[in-house]
Amino acid sequence: MGCPARVGPLCPGSVKPPGHILVVDDNDALLENLCDLLESEGYAVAVARSGHGALEHLAHDPLPSVVLVDHMMPGMTGAELVGRIRTDPRLAGLRVVLSTGLAPARGTVAVDAVLTKPFGIEELLEAVRPAAGSRPPRPPA
Repeated sequence: MGCPARVGPLCPGSVKPPGHILVVDDNDALLENLCDLLESEGYAVAVARSGHGALEHLAHDPLPSVVLVDHMMPGMTGAELVGRIRTDPRLAGLRVVLSTGLAPARGTVAVDAVLTKPFGIEELLEAVRPAAGSRPPRPPA
């Protein structure tokens, strides 16, 4: 079924699991690939298909360690979402990684890391590790 079919919060209450990542992308195939990859590395993953969906998630669910945001989305762009995150005192300290096919002008988007598409697995993992933890322990098989 894969990550995008998930509905609701990953865990009850307000405590985030270690290595909880919110992936925000309007491309279902890419969203599923990112979720599968991050989950295979042991991270807990939640998804939003739009900037508005991400804000809804951030308002009602436990805060993630990292928000991975696509830059080009319909409605609210990734840059607009980052702006909303950075101006909300509750969210301002979140690590935000922007994925983009375009190189944003330096200093125009207040993100912690930028992944330029196409990016590789190691680039993705290096971008999320500082906040989400190196590699979370894998559950026993």
